[in-house]
Amino acid sequence: MPSRPRQIRLGKRHEAAVHLCLAALVLTGLLWLLFHFFVVVPGDFGEQHHPLEAWWLRLHGFAGMGGLMLFGSLMPHHIRNAWQHGASRWSGGALVVLLSVLTLSAYALYYAGGEETRAWISNFHWVAGCALGLGLPLHILQRQRNRRRPAVARSQPAATAPADELRLVRGRCDTPPG
Repeated sequence: MPSRPRQIRLGKRHEAAVHLCLAALVLTGLLWLLFHFFVVVPGDFGEQHHPLEAWWLRLHGFAGMGGLMLFGSLMPHHIRNAWQHGASRWSGGALVVLLSVLTLSAYALYYAGGEETRAWISNFHWVAGCALGLGLPLHILQRQRNRRRPAVARSQPAATAPADELRLVRGRCDTPPG
């Protein structure tokens, strides 16, 4: 009996948590950018940042902690098994790199960066965050596109056996006996 394929697809609640957390991260990050660069209020000593700017950053940090936990929860099964099966390697690999860069740049913003480096680390962080916000939908679209391909084309590595030697047996590709 063939071994059962390892699970790559996330459960519905796990997938919803990942999508909700990423949406919260992207939304709070974009709102911080909007309030930081474009929204000012009059103050006693001229224009000042809007008070909500600090709250968007606090909420972004809170969502970031959840994002780190969810990123960690993806590694043992989703990421490792997908990598072993060659599923969505480019988009998934790019997301892993972006998540790692965002984690390191967030750490640098909070702990390691001085005032002279803070501006460029911040710019680097929000550019990578915007790329992640675009990358996950592309990763999901790639998964959906791959699901529409025939199962044999997905599971059979290219050029392992001539096509006339292969036959379909109960949904899997197999070589004929003898």
